[in-house]
Amino acid sequence: MKIIFTFCLLFLAVPMVAAQSVDKTVEKIRTYYSEVSEKAKLAETDDEQGQYGELFVNELTINKRNHQWRAVGIFQGTYKFFYKVTGEGMYPETLVKVVVDRKVSSRSYTEEYLFSETMALLFYFQKAGNDDQVPAERRVYFNLGKAVRIIEDGKTRDKLTTTDTGMTKEIWEQGVKIRTLFISSTKL
Repeated sequence: MKIIFTFCLLFLAVPMVAAQSVDKTVEKIRTYYSEVSEKAKLAETDDEQGQYGELFVNELTINKRNHQWRAVGIFQGTYKFFYKVTGEGMYPETLVKVVVDRKVSSRSYTEEYLFSETMALLFYFQKAGNDDQVPAERRVYFNLGKAVRIIEDGKTRDKLTTTDTGMTKEIWEQGVKIRTLFISSTKL
C-alpha cells in the first residue's frame, strides 16, 4: 500500500516540478526581454545612449518606397538589429534582439526575436494586423533549442501539438536565417 501511495505522489509531483521549471525559464526570459528592450529603446531614442550605450542598432529596409510586387501588392519589410560589441573586437559580436516590421498588402506584422548571449533564440513575439489566418498575438518561449511555452491570443499551453512543433520549428529556422543575415551584413 505504501508503494502505491508513494508511486501516486511521485506520479503527481513530476508534472508539477516540470511546470515550475517551465515557469522559472519563462520568468527568466521575460526579465531578460525587459532589460534588452529597455536598452534597445534607449539605443533608438536617446542620443547619448545611441552613441555610447551598450547596444548598437542597424536597420535594413526592403522596398522602402512601397513599389508594387507582383502577386503580392505592397510589400515592405524593416529589420532592426540590436547587438553588442564586447571585448577588444571592433565588429559586432552578440546579436540580442531583432524587430521585424512587415506590410504585405493590407496585412501588417511585427515580429521580435530575442537571442541569448550565445545568440540562441530564446523568445519570439508576433503581432498580426488584418490577418485572420494567424493569431493576433503569438509568443513562443524557447529553452535549449526547444519551445517550452506558447501563448496565442492570451491562451497558454506548455504541451505542444504536432502543429505547434512544426510552427516552432519554422520560427527557430527563421531565427537562424535572421541571425545569419545579421552576421553577413556585418562583413560587408
